[in-house]
Amino acid sequence: MCSRLFSGYGYNDDFVKRMAEVVFITGLKNYNQPIEYEMVKKVRLICSHDYVCQKCPNLINEKTGIFCYLGDDDVRNKDKKTLKYAGLKEDILYTLEEIEIGVEKITKEQFNEICGTCRWFRAGYCAYERLVKIQR
Repeated sequence: MCSRLFSGYGYNDDFVKRMAEVVFITGLKNYNQPIEYEMVKKVRLICSHDYVCQKCPNLINEKTGIFCYLGDDDVRNKDKKTLKYAGLKEDILYTLEEIEIGVEKITKEQFNEICGTCRWFRAGYCAYERLVKIQR
């Protein structure tokens, strides 16, 4: 859901560039990115540190990418809840359409449960209403 609601803000420039890259190559938004990116056909969903996390300033150990200053369980728990409510499973390859269909199943209450502790949600950058609007 984070990539769908991404609006160009983040922890620092490196993180924002990485997130914009992911959003672009998954075809979620038309960001002005170099054309050499091949659009992604399928995505493997994981509940741990991923490609985006590699550029997060809260990452403590860049070599292994396994320690987050904010705690390793926070993102993992959000990911697990998102997959559960979307009816998706971890470590499976999904088409973007399959992921979209899953995300559409998430209710406002579930969204608030998943995202309620996130600093970007609390700052007003994310809202269920925006997610629903993007889906239509």
